[in-house]
Amino acid sequence: MKSFIAYIKSYITLSEEAEKEILEQVLVEEIPKGEQFLEEGKTCERLYFIAKGTVRTFHYQDGKDITYWIYPENMMITSWHSYILRKPASEYIETTEDSILLSLTYNQWQELYLKHPKLERFGRLVLEEQMSLLDDFFKGYYFLTAKEKYELLVNAFPTITQRANLGHIASMLGISQATLSRIRGK
Repeated sequence: MKSFIAYIKSYITLSEEAEKEILEQVLVEEIPKGEQFLEEGKTCERLYFIAKGTVRTFHYQDGKDITYWIYPENMMITSWHSYILRKPASEYIETTEDSILLSLTYNQWQELYLKHPKLERFGRLVLEEQMSLLDDFFKGYYFLTAKEKYELLVNAFPTITQRANLGHIASMLGISQATLSRIRGK
């Protein structure tokens, strides 16, 4: 839980009272590798902090598993569209390593934001960071070569090739696993 509090404090000054309330409400879950904790069609009720492990978001298209994003520890994750708009998710979320996730529900965060306005700033800053990362990455789909996409990903997540399935990485980059192997071999 210390890593979660340190993460929040990297964005804002957190009062002792707010910290205590977060620690009283946070759900800590140990989730084994390969377990889905959100399915398409279900509304995502929680915003998660990855204390340990890696997690990916994906969907199925024509029966094929397509990875959107792979998240390392010390990041926040949710089905952003589902969580923010309170609508059914269009993706799945699963652990890709044995993981420890800390989370609060949407309603818990809303109550904390009202009671501790600095936490609202934290939420906004996390969302801005996530949106800028996704914006940079998805622009790359249109303008970057496969090699440049891979380099962008490795710069953002240096240990990804040791921690994530190469098939998931290739899917996320929109390239074949053979192309990824050639890029990595150079």
